[in-house]
Amino acid sequence: MTGRRPSPTEDLDHTVAGADAPSPDTRTEQAEMRTEQANTRTEQAEARTEQANTRTEQAEARTEQANTRTEQAEARTEQAEARTEQAEARTEQAIRASELRYRRLFETAQDGILILVAETGQVLDANPFMKDLLGYSMEEFLGKNLWEIGPFKVPGASTITLAELQNKDRVRFEGVPLETKDGQRLHVDFISYGYLVDQNRLIQCNIRNITERKQAADEIRRLNETLERRVVERTAQLQAANEELEAFSYSVSHDLRSPLRHVLGFVEMLQKDAQESLSSKALGHLKRISQAATRMGNLIDDLLAFSRIGRSEMQKTEVDLHQLVQETLGDFQAETNERKIAWELHPLPVVRCDRSLLRMVFVNLLSNAVKFTGGRAEARIEIGCAPGENGETVIFIRDNGAGFDPKYTGKLFGVFQRLHSQAEFEGTGIGLANVQRIIHRHGGRTWAEAAVGQGATFYFSIPKQTEAHEQ
Repeated sequence: MTGRRPSPTEDLDHTVAGADAPSPDTRTEQAEMRTEQANTRTEQAEARTEQANTRTEQAEARTEQANTRTEQAEARTEQAEARTEQAEARTEQAIRASELRYRRLFETAQDGILILVAETGQVLDANPFMKDLLGYSMEEFLGKNLWEIGPFKVPGASTITLAELQNKDRVRFEGVPLETKDGQRLHVDFISYGYLVDQNRLIQCNIRNITERKQAADEIRRLNETLERRVVERTAQLQAANEELEAFSYSVSHDLRSPLRHVLGFVEMLQKDAQESLSSKALGHLKRISQAATRMGNLIDDLLAFSRIGRSEMQKTEVDLHQLVQETLGDFQAETNERKIAWELHPLPVVRCDRSLLRMVFVNLLSNAVKFTGGRAEARIEIGCAPGENGETVIFIRDNGAGFDPKYTGKLFGVFQRLHSQAEFEGTGIGLANVQRIIHRHGGRTWAEAAVGQGATFYFSIPKQTEAHEQ
C-alpha cells in the first residue's frame, strides 16, 4: 500500500526539522516572502493579461477597420465596374451610331465609293451610287480586284496604279476616262485615302462624275477660242475700217479745200468787181457765203486734226502741267486783252504724258472757257487738281460761263455735237471730241458738270504710269 507523496516543501521542512529545524518566525517570513512572490507573479500575469487583452482589442479594431476598408474598396470596385460597364455601353452605342452615320453617308453619297484591300486591290465594299454611275451590280464589284472590273480595264484608267494607291495616304487623278456597262463615256475625278483597320490597310476610293463639268469647260474653251478668233477678225476689220475712214476723211478734206478756195476767191472777186452795182442785200448774201465757206474751212482743219490724233504715235515724257498751262495761257493773251478775266491757277503736278497732245487738250478746254464766258462782265476761270481714283491725276477747268443742261452731258464729247447754236457761240463741235480721244489714248477718262447759266466744270484724268508699266 502506497501512501501520499510529500511535497517539496514538506520534505524540506522535514529535513530541516530533522537536522536543524528553523524557528516558527523564520518559516512565517519565508511564507510571506513566497506569498509576496506569488502575488508579484500574479500581478505580472494580470498585467500581461491586460496587455494581451489591449492588444487583442487593438487587433480587433484594426481588423474592423480593415474590414471596413475592404468593404469600401469592394464598394468602389463595384462602382468602378458599374461605371466601366456604363462607359463600355456608351462606347458601344457611340460606335454603333458612328457606324450607322457612316453607313448612311456611304449609302447616300452622290459619289461612287469603293473600299479596297490595299495589299491586293480587292473590292470589299461598294456604295449604291457605283451601280448608278457605272451600271454594274454589287456582285460584279464585291470580291473582285479593281482592275478586273470592266470600267477599269480601259486604257485611260491605267493611269491609276495599285502601287501608287498602296504607298500614298492620298492620291488624286483628275479627268480619268471610264466607260459604263452600256458603253457611255464618262470622265471622273478619282480620289483615294489610305487608313488602318485592325492593323489591316484599306483604301477608300471616291469616284466623282465630272462629265458635264468637263463638257461645259470644253464648250467654254471652244467658245473662247471662237471669240478670240472673232475678236482678232473684228479688230482687223475695225482697224481696216478706221484706216479707210481716216484716209477717206483726209482725202475728202483735201478734196474740199480746192472748191472752197475757188468759192472764196470768186466771192472776193465778185465783191470787188460788182460791189457798186450790187444791192446791200446781195452783198449780205455774199458775206454770208464767205462766212460759211470760212467755217467749212475751219471744220476741214478740225477734221484733219481729229484724224491725225488717231494716227500719231505718242511720245510720253515727264511733263510739268503747271508750266504747260502757263505756256498755253500765253496763247490767249491777245484774245483776252480787252476782257476782264480772273484767272486762278492752282499748283499742278508732274505727269507722264505726250506733251504736245496734252497741250491740245488745254487749248481746247481753255478756249471753250474763254468763249462761253464771253457774256460775263467779269469772267472767272479756275484750273486745278481734284481727288482721283486708283492713283490717277485729275485736272479740272471751271468757269462761270453759260453752262449747259446736265441731261445732255452724254453728247458733249461726240463729234459735231453742239449744245449751243452757231449764232450764240461759234465752233465746229470737234474740240471736245479731240479732248476725249487724246485722254483715252493716255488711258484716262473725261467728264463734265454744269448747270444752265451757272458755268461748267470739265474734268480729265491721267493714270500714274511708269515706263516699266507702259512696256
